[in-house]
Order: sequence, then C-alpha cells, then structure tokens
Amino acid sequence: MDAGKVHHRDIAPYETFACERLTREIALCEYDPSKTSSSSPILPPHPPLAEVLREAGRTIQFHAKWFAPAALSTLLQTALDVTSRSSSTADLLAALSLIDTIVTYSLLPVLLPPIRFLAYSYYQGTRSLRHKKLSHRAWTVASHILQSHLGGQFAAILLVIVRDPHTQLSKFKLSAATGALMVITEKLLPDRHANPPLVNPTQLLFGLRHAGVGENVILREQLVALLSGLLQNDGLTQQIDAVGAWDIWLDVFGDCIQHGTDVDRDILESAFENLSTKIPALEARHHPRMAQWFVEARMPLPASLSSQLVVPWQRALLLEEDTMWTAEYRTVLGKLCDSTFYLAELDAFITTSVSAFFQTEDYVSRKDFVYTLETLILDPGTAAPAVDVLAKGMVKIFTHKTQKHKWEGQRNWLFPILCAIAKHSLEATRLLLRIRADEADQGYLALERDTAHTSSSDTAALPSYSTLYGLTSLSFESWVSALQDLIAHEPQRWDVYHELLRSLAPQIRNHALWRGRYEYINRIRRALCECLSGDSFVEPPAQSGETKSSVIAYLLQILSATISYHSHLPRNDIKAAVITIINVAGSRDHTVSIHCIHALTICCYELPELMAGYMDAIINKMTRMVTQRYLALYVLEFFAGLSRFPDLQDRLRREDFKRIFGVCHSYLQSIRSTTALERKRTPTSEHSAGLSSSTSSDEMAQYVYTLAHHIITFWYMALKRDDRHGLKDYITSCLRYKDLDDREHIEEQGMVTIDLMDRVDAEEQINAPLEQYFDEKDGRIITRHRVTGILLITTETSLRTGKTIVTIRRPSGTAQRTITSKKRHDSAMTAELETRFTASVTVESDEQDYISVFPDDISGRTYGKVAIPRPSSALGSLEIIELPENPAVTRAIQQFDRTSALDSHKAGIIYIGEEQTAEKDILLNVSGSPDYKDFLEDMGSLRKLKGATFNTQGLDRQDDLDGAYTIVWNNDVTELVYHITTFMPNNPADEHSSIVNKKRHIGNDYVNIVFNNSGLDFQFDTFPSAFNYVYVVISPSERTTFLQAREITAAKAKKDRFYNVHCKTRPGYPNLSSASEVKVISGASLGGYVRNLTLNACVFSAMWQAGGEAGEYPSSWRTRLQMIRRLYGQYRTNNALEAN
Repeated sequence: MDAGKVHHRDIAPYETFACERLTREIALCEYDPSKTSSSSPILPPHPPLAEVLREAGRTIQFHAKWFAPAALSTLLQTALDVTSRSSSTADLLAALSLIDTIVTYSLLPVLLPPIRFLAYSYYQGTRSLRHKKLSHRAWTVASHILQSHLGGQFAAILLVIVRDPHTQLSKFKLSAATGALMVITEKLLPDRHANPPLVNPTQLLFGLRHAGVGENVILREQLVALLSGLLQNDGLTQQIDAVGAWDIWLDVFGDCIQHGTDVDRDILESAFENLSTKIPALEARHHPRMAQWFVEARMPLPASLSSQLVVPWQRALLLEEDTMWTAEYRTVLGKLCDSTFYLAELDAFITTSVSAFFQTEDYVSRKDFVYTLETLILDPGTAAPAVDVLAKGMVKIFTHKTQKHKWEGQRNWLFPILCAIAKHSLEATRLLLRIRADEADQGYLALERDTAHTSSSDTAALPSYSTLYGLTSLSFESWVSALQDLIAHEPQRWDVYHELLRSLAPQIRNHALWRGRYEYINRIRRALCECLSGDSFVEPPAQSGETKSSVIAYLLQILSATISYHSHLPRNDIKAAVITIINVAGSRDHTVSIHCIHALTICCYELPELMAGYMDAIINKMTRMVTQRYLALYVLEFFAGLSRFPDLQDRLRREDFKRIFGVCHSYLQSIRSTTALERKRTPTSEHSAGLSSSTSSDEMAQYVYTLAHHIITFWYMALKRDDRHGLKDYITSCLRYKDLDDREHIEEQGMVTIDLMDRVDAEEQINAPLEQYFDEKDGRIITRHRVTGILLITTETSLRTGKTIVTIRRPSGTAQRTITSKKRHDSAMTAELETRFTASVTVESDEQDYISVFPDDISGRTYGKVAIPRPSSALGSLEIIELPENPAVTRAIQQFDRTSALDSHKAGIIYIGEEQTAEKDILLNVSGSPDYKDFLEDMGSLRKLKGATFNTQGLDRQDDLDGAYTIVWNNDVTELVYHITTFMPNNPADEHSSIVNKKRHIGNDYVNIVFNNSGLDFQFDTFPSAFNYVYVVISPSERTTFLQAREITAAKAKKDRFYNVHCKTRPGYPNLSSASEVKVISGASLGGYVRNLTLNACVFSAMWQAGGEAGEYPSSWRTRLQMIRRLYGQYRTNNALEAN
C-alpha cells in the first residue's frame, strides 16, 4: 500500500497516523494551485473535497477505535471549516454524512462546531428548492444527535450559536445563527398537530434574552417567527405563564420591533395575530408598550389595546412630565399618521395633547406643537383621514374658550395656519366656513349641519352657538386667499372642495361678517367669474354622487350671494357677474340653466336699473331655451315675475314683448301637441322634486299651461296702450289652435284671456266716472238680462228719466256703464251724443253690432243702445238670448256675482321669536320685531275685517274673533289674503283655544310665510298639518337677538337689511321656486319677492290639491265663463222649444 494513501479498509500499519493523514488530506482540498509561484514544485492533483470527506467517513466507520478524541476533534473541525467555505452542495452533504458517521460509530468530541454546521446547512437548504434535500439531510443528522446521549444539549448549543457575539462578523456564523433559529422554530417547537416539544420554552426564552440579533433583519425575522411559534401552542404558553416568563418573551419581542419592522409581512402579521389572542392573559402593565408595538409594525390595534396607547402620555400629563412631551410626541404622531388603522387612537392622542397644550404655560412649546401638527398635515405621506384628526386638534385649540379675551392672541396666530391647511383638511375648512358675525358685529360659530336641524319637538336640548371673541382681529386676508386658491385651482381633496361648494354661500350671505371687508367679497366674485367664464370646473369623482353641472350650480349660488353686496362694489364688477350668469345660462344641462334663471330673478329685484340694460340679452337667452321643455316652468316663472317690474319694461321694445308672448305660445303648442285633442287639456301634475332630472314638462304641463296664460295676462296689462293695439291680434292668434280636422279652437283659459284683453281695452275708453245709481226721481225701473257670446248684459232703465245703467258681467270682471236719454232740444245726433247714448262694453264691435235697451226702440235713438262683440269675434255669438225674469235667473245671477273675478288666495304669516321652536310658544306671539312689522307693510294693505266685503278666506268678519285687521294684496287679476298669527288675539284664560284658533287657519293654508328670528333652522314639522305644502322661510342674514332687532336692525334703512329666503316643501311635493336653494335679498325687495313666491306657490298648490294626475288650476274666470255659458245654453234651448 502506498504510504501516502490511507485506505478505509486496510490502514495497517498506519493506524496511529490515519486521523492525522485524513486531516491533512482534507486541508489540502482547499489548496489553490493558481496561487503558487512558478518556482514551487508542482504537486499532484488532489481529489475533490466530497470524495475525501466520504473516504474519511468510511475510515471512521471501520476503524473508529484508532481515532482519539483530540485528533478526531481536529479532523472534524478541519473538515467543517473547509466545507463551510465551499459552495458545493455535494461537499455540504458529504460533511453532514461525516458528522452522522461520527455520531453513529464513534463519539462527537465537540458539539458546538457540528451543530453550528448543521444549522448552517439547514439554512442553506431553505434558500432554494433545488437544495431542499440539504435541509432534510441536516435535520436527519440533527435527529440522530437528539436521539443520542448528547440530545439534551442540542437546544442549548443552538442558543449558544444564536447568542455568539461574533455572529455579525462572519457570513458562516450569521447563516448558522439563522439556521439555528429556523431549526428551533420549525423542528423543536411542537406543531399544531400536538407533537411534543423538543425544547423547554423557559430555557429557550432565557437563552434568547440577550441574543442581540435585532440588528440583523434576517435574524430578526427568524426570531419573530420563533416567538410567534411559541404562542401557537397552548401547552408552551401555559409553561411560560407558570414560570412568569412573559416579561422575557415581551422583552425579546419588543427588542425585535424596536430594531425595525422591515421583516417578512406574513411573519409579522402572524406574530401579531398570535399575540392578540394572548392579550387577556397578560398583565395590564404590559398593554401600553404592546400597543406601541402594533403601531410600530403598522398593524391594526386590537380593541383591548386601543385605549392603552395613550396611557403613558396621560400619566405624563398628570405628573407634569414636560420632557416626555418635548422629546417624544413628534415620533408618536408621525407613526400614527401614515396609516388609517389608528384614527381613533390618533384622536385620543390629539385630545390628550391638546390638554397638555393648555396645561403648559410655555409659549414656545405651544407653538412647537401647533407647527408639528401643521408639518404633519402638509406631509404628503399623511393619510387624508389622519389629516382631519390632526386638524381637529388645531380646531379644538382655536375654539377653546372662544368667548374669553385671554385666548384672542392665540387665535390670531393660529388662524393663518388654519387657512393654510384648509385645502388639505376637511375639519379646518368646516371650521373656517362656520365663522359668522351677528347684528352687533360679534363673532360666533354657526351650528354644525347635524345640530342645526334639531327637531322642533326637542326643546330640552337646543344647540347653542359658540361665541368667537376678537373676530375683527383675525386675518381675513389669509382666509380669502385660501378661498381664491380653492376656487381657482384643482383641489387636492374632493371632500374639502365639496364642503366649500356647500358652505361658502351661507358664509357670504352673512353680511355682518363682511361689513367693511367688501374688497374681499369682490376678490371672491372675481375668482368665481373667472372659473365660470373659463369653464375650469372640477370633475367630481364618480362615487361622490355629484355631477359637473351640480358643481357649476353651487358656484352660481355663491356668485349670486356676492351680488347682494352690489351697493358696495364697483358697478362694472357687478355687471361682470350678471354677464357671467347670462353667458352660463343654457350652456349645459337644465340644472345649470335653472340656477342661472333663479340668480337672474334675484338680480331683477335687487338691480332693476342695471338689469334693464340686459333685458334684450336675457329675453334672447330665454327664447332659445324654448327648445328645452324641462325649463318651461322656470322660464315662465321668470317672465311672470318680470311683468311686475315697470322699471325693467321701459327698455323693452314691441319686438321684445312679442318674443315673450311667443315663448308662451311655444309652450302652449308643445302641450297641445302631446295631449289628445279629444280630452280636456289639463295634463298631469308633478310628483317629483323641482330640480330632479325626472321633472319633465309633460308631468308639469298643467302648471305650465296655467302659467303661460297668466303671463300673457300680466304682460298685456303691463303694456302701453299703443303696444297693446299692435300686439293684440298676435296674442289672440297664439291662443287659437287647430285640431287634426283643421277646425279652430280656443280653450277656456284662452277665452277668458281674450276677454280680459277686451275688457282692459274697453275700459280705457271711459274717460270719466259715470253715475251708477238711481234715486227717487227716476221712478219705475225696468230690468232686462241678455246673454251674447260670453257676456251677460243687464240693463236697468228709468222710464221717467230715460237713464239706463248697463251692467256687463263677463268672465274677467264686471263693469257698469250709464246711458243718458236724448234731450228734446237735441235735434241732431252728433258724434258726441252718439257716444254718450251708446254703452261701449267691447272693442270687438262694429257699428251694426249693438242691442237696444228696449225692443221697441230698435235703433236705440230713444233709450240708447249697447255695443256688443261682433258675431265673428271669439267673444260674440250669432244669437242674443234674453233671460226671463224668474227666481232661477235671479239666483243664477246672484251666484255669479258672488263668484269674484279675482283669483283669491290665502297664505299664513307666522313670526318666530328668539330661540323659539315649539308650536305653542310660536303661536302665542302677538307681536314681532320692528323689521317684521316693516315686512308686513310691504306685503299688502291693512284691511278691516268687521263688515268686510272682500273674501276674507275664513277670517271672522263679524266679531273680530281673528283680530280686527288683516293684510290683503291684490291687483286686477289676483288677490292674496294673509292669515297673520300675530294679528289674531290670545285668550289669557285659555291659551289652548287661542292656539287651536290660529292653527285652524294656518294649518289649512297650503302656503305659509315664516319670519324666523329664532336663530335656528326652521323645521317643516313645527306645525303638523295635512294641508301645508310650502313654507317660505325668512331669516335675517345675521343672527339677531331680541334687543339687536329693536336697537340696531330697526335703525337701518330697508336696503341695508338682508334676509335669507328659503322655500321648504313637503316631501314629494315639487320645489319649483327660485328660493328652492337659499337666496339672500335686501329688506327693500323682500316684500315683493316673498309675495311673488307665495302667489306662485298658491297657484301650484291649488292645482296639486285639486286632484292627483289631472290637477287643474281652479280659475275664477273659467268658473264665471262656465256659468255664463250654462245660462246661454239653457235658455237658448228653452227659447227654441217655445218658438216651436
């Protein structure tokens, strides 16, 4: 045998040298020929390391007795050292086999090196599926050691490996330590299938206590996995609990978390999930730091730990440990802010921090805290919900004791910061938009939306306003700059921008807030005009439920509010706002146009002189909207209101009037084209809200139909005489239509409109009042009733004096004329005598169209004659029917006379005093504020009730049970009677009966006007009733107390008082008013605006109540027309029968 070669079967006679020779052979495997010099002798090639290690293993297997412990230890150490530097899997497997052979056939001379190598190999095998067999082989060898007499030391050696202070210095040792932790976790701990543990948990925790592996992320990850594994088995946790080793587990786990949470997320989540299950078993003293670990790892906090996060800070606050706040609060805040997991905890921490803010007297610390909040809010990494929680802290500081002068300086430096963060924070924006000023210029914060809508029945818990002391010292420049930025630029957060859209208009409408700050209002107006004119609108997110048109509508509402400052802004700037509204109208869908029409309506009331110059442009715009049928209601209501402004009409030409009538004609044609000609033309009423996209002109056709005729009536009465004559034929043609058979028709509403035009024109020819009574000298009176067309003509003639009083009853009204008989000396019938001798009741007549007062006086030369409409006229007929003198005719005429020619409406007026919400308190009011009284004066004229001849709409006219007076408004067409609760007396002995009596009236009024001086939002259910459809709510634009109303408001001119007007409607009832959204208007225009709102609401409510799908407007003119036609038809038939 070669002396230099050891053979595993026969090592004689080199038995004593075998171990040494094998050791040398293994060491030579690491020799690198390339590193030798050229002068060195060339050595023969040596076999691969794996082959040498296998040969060593076989030798030990057959000749173990010749391997002394010391020599074997050297061989093993050499083999493991050389192999640990090899990258060959075959070498590692061969080294593992060597260790296994020594364990099986000999004794391991040392434990640490082989177990470290086993751990190293186990870890290397886990790094790739290709090397998975390496881990399996390593564990097989380890199992043999565990089964040997050395098995009890195996776990301890693994812990030694983990605790090795030089682990970080060697790649091999680092891998071995990692493998050791993996072996413990995956092999020594019991699995979920209840395999017994191969390690004592207490021993393990004590061994890991000072492992110091936290600095390495790989070791830290495996240690976290190991600690998590300990918690998965109830037996292990019971052992930990029995010896009180939880402190150690928590210390080790805490050390890992504090060194960083940049480990595998699944492992981390599993560890925290397991820890969450053990929280009830842990002492409460551990909870605060555990809560901080959850935050460090960005894990959701269990409910049981949520309140524990802030405990140390509360304790520090209680003990006044300022150093904790100055040193650590920034770190905690930063960790809580970059996730949405900890909003509740962040809120609690902010609450505690704010308490600390007010507890310390250190001004620098206070500012530092606020600036820290500002920095975090402006940090892009801070989650949006967390931004609002942080801002809430600033809001709490700003609103702290706002009524105290002491904190004014603090609010002054905090206010610009709030303005700077407004675009980032919903909370800050909400606070800033709630700032208001009352009538005395004292600041306060408006109620939140949810508290402002307190139920009227909840009088025990009325919300109170927060006084804001030192309002005048706040930097409004900062706030207006923030507003301009929000309006002009793309918002960073939609919810912030949406809050601005919803809440800026109410703040602008608070005139006291901007008193002396009108330049700021102009800057806001300019930003709005640029945004609207430049079409630079924000596209709302799909989930917001808003549309681009609704955003424009909000902007228009804000712009409309700025126009109320017209008396303080340059005229050109107001013109720019009006032009912007006109240009936007019709540019998008109908919701935008509706808001433009509403805004222009307010402008007409507030700026009649300025708007007169834009009438041509407005009428052109409205005319083009005819094609948008869903705008019919709003266009017609606008024209209806316009007809009541003489100042606006002065600039209109005849062509402009014709276009307005043309608009009405277009809508009437549209309705007729969609309605069957065989049925009555009274289309359906509306069942959807006024601004809903489902509101169509078909559904609202009856109101459109009625409104179109009303507008023709109003505008015709408003025309000058020359313009009437030029337009009458055109208007009449608009009221005619042809059916499918080409037959011409005029509807009842059209007929009474034509009658009105004829009556107005005929009465213009009466130059002086005539005697309209008889006395004793007149002697016997002969009365005759005749019906011609739609006129009922009654002549009462004195046979003695020849005087005749002609009463013309017609749908649109009743008039009288007097005919004086011809004197004997009147030899000729001059033109003047002819006029005096003929009663002119129409302009629709020719010379031959008349009836004589007496049948025997055919020419009418003796007793006179009455001109009547020609047969071809819409008002005339071929036959003249004489009515008999009998009780039936008398009753019919009396019934006709009781049917007023005025459309009479009723509406309640209710005054609500300061902080009143209960029905009882409100209805017992018998007086109101001075501006309420001024408002009543503008609503109509004072009329006495006792003995009243007008329709009092249910008010007592005999015993003053409902008060001595009421207020009535009327024109030639319409009458509006008010049920005013403050005019109605109270019975001190029986308050309940007083309330019932007042409720009897307002509870049955479809429309009620509420002058709300309570300072709170009016609730629709304040006065429960089945018949109240609309409340027109008037509120001062600034909160006004009882004394302020009498001392400050009363001293202002009406044009300097401003009021918010809002129409509230019953659910399901369409809100078609221009005040469907709150509008601000001056006291000078308030009465006229509210009256017109009320009239329109009364008309529609009457139709709504008239009957579901076919609600008609109950016109008194049509009723009178039908009564005349019934008389004509009935007695025409009777006369025909008598003739036969």
